[in-house]
Amino acid sequence: MRKPQRAYRDSLFRDIFNNADRLPEIYEALLGIKTTASDITLATINETLFSGIKNDVGFIVGSQHVLLTEHQSTINANMPLRMLMYLAEIYRRYVDADAVYRKRLIPLPAPKFYVFYNGEAEMPDMWVLRLSDAFEGCQGDIELAVKVLNINDKRNRPILEKSHALRSYSVFVAKVRESVKSGNALEVAISEATRYCIAHNYLEDYFRQKQEEEVFDMLNFAWNQERALEIRAEEARAEGLSQGLSQGLSQGVLETTITAIRNVMQSMDFSVEKAMDVLQIPDDERAKYAMLIKG
Repeated sequence: MRKPQRAYRDSLFRDIFNNADRLPEIYEALLGIKTTASDITLATINETLFSGIKNDVGFIVGSQHVLLTEHQSTINANMPLRMLMYLAEIYRRYVDADAVYRKRLIPLPAPKFYVFYNGEAEMPDMWVLRLSDAFEGCQGDIELAVKVLNINDKRNRPILEKSHALRSYSVFVAKVRESVKSGNALEVAISEATRYCIAHNYLEDYFRQKQEEEVFDMLNFAWNQERALEIRAEEARAEGLSQGLSQGLSQGVLETTITAIRNVMQSMDFSVEKAMDVLQIPDDERAKYAMLIKG
């Protein structure tokens, strides 16, 4: 099997939907408002050495809305906080540096936040995450609500009925998962799913253009991330990680977690910091692990 390109870091979802021609359909599906590609300005944040911020798909529609969308296969309760950080960065780029010091009100596109979920855990069609959930009962002066939309392939799922592009992506992922579960290698599964989508007009032009190799590289990276999270969850259950973190890490838990970090670093060609991001190591434990691994 061909070795995947380790330098490739865009996800398949990000590659498909950072496209002004596809976003009017997404906009209408989410807000019920028609627009055209000429009114779309991509505002996706690409990771830089200095900011470390990268989101999946962001776009501004005229001067009316800025939409921030993320794709996830695991449930992350911190999405409102991440969306707040993305929005601040987009607004910073949207206005002149000196504009905030002027008396006149600066008009801003209204923000809308969405997560497209297609993990394997059974979830409802839609639910909402709120920033205030993190305030632990304290009253704050800010709220940010993120709608999480289930895009797993299923009949009569509202968002998929409204967007053929999202359904196409959903069908592709479902076909890959089905093939992998039947015992096929990921590369074979992707090849089968690509041919199926082309034959049944699911993002046919996209899959013909990218062909199988590029799709494999993008999805292989995402698959490794997903599996890394599964592995850590299994290790946490086996070693009682949650109890260990609250009562002081045992030597066994410490060694297990260090091994997991090193495995992710090696398999994904990641720095220790990136590996800890993938494994969702708590912030207050990161300095300890980084010192042990780098030392």
